[in-house]
Amino acid sequence: MTRGTGTELRSLTAAQYHADDLGDTPTLSASVAHILCTQSPAHARAAHPKLNPQHVRQDEQRFDVGTAAHALLLEGREAVQVVDAADWRTKEAKLLRDDAREQNRIPLLAAQWADVQAMCESVREQLAGIECAPPLFVDGKPEQPISWEDDYGVMCRALVDWLHDDFTAIDDLKTTARSANPEGWTRTTMLSIGADIQACFYTRGIEKITGVRPEFRFVIAETSEPFAVSVVSPGPEMMALAEKKVAYALRVWAQCLRNGVWPAYPARVAYAELPGWEESRWLEKELREGDA
Repeated sequence: MTRGTGTELRSLTAAQYHADDLGDTPTLSASVAHILCTQSPAHARAAHPKLNPQHVRQDEQRFDVGTAAHALLLEGREAVQVVDAADWRTKEAKLLRDDAREQNRIPLLAAQWADVQAMCESVREQLAGIECAPPLFVDGKPEQPISWEDDYGVMCRALVDWLHDDFTAIDDLKTTARSANPEGWTRTTMLSIGADIQACFYTRGIEKITGVRPEFRFVIAETSEPFAVSVVSPGPEMMALAEKKVAYALRVWAQCLRNGVWPAYPARVAYAELPGWEESRWLEKELREGDA
């Protein structure tokens, strides 16, 4: 796939991208690749908009400070629509809310807007003090849809939070109601949400399109005061394992598309192995009670 093709896809709307409106062939995304690696092909098929017409994305219309701040920080004021109302119960407020959604904007009540502004102001101040090369969220464009042909002839797609103009870096904003502590986020969140697969998948896509292998930086921002921010970039060992996961997802996806068979879990009895930590825990309990 050429650089020009990748550029053309930047004109897609968010609705077209999420509906996989890129052609007749279902494309693989990082989120579906994560499902293939952690669940099964049957789950991946159920989560794909083109393979499962009944699929409904998780409700993103409920208010969430992180979701609104994400849009405001990346896309600017035009990404949100502030409604001067106390709540959404009146007919007028509901009409304004629905109109904003039709325009692909996030509707916010005035009180919610104040919370989002406070978070964004704090995050911007912290980002300005973080030493990165290239600097975070500058000299680039937000919400960039790309597509490419990867191994096994699999068509892939990604929606890049912030793609630097020289393709040397991808910045991805993650908001969290928990902690943005780099060690804690890496240990408890990064792998569980498939962020390692996302980083590998996106960098592969940019390299296929442009020939440049970008660095991937996760910017994690807390949604409550003090709105602390950290930056995490996957290390070489994590990316090496992620490459194996992506290769597995590509291979399984290609096979399932070709055969039209999307298996779930193995059709056999699974025998549970005793974890070493559980045996140790019980032995310690016996020792304690034996000494009592």
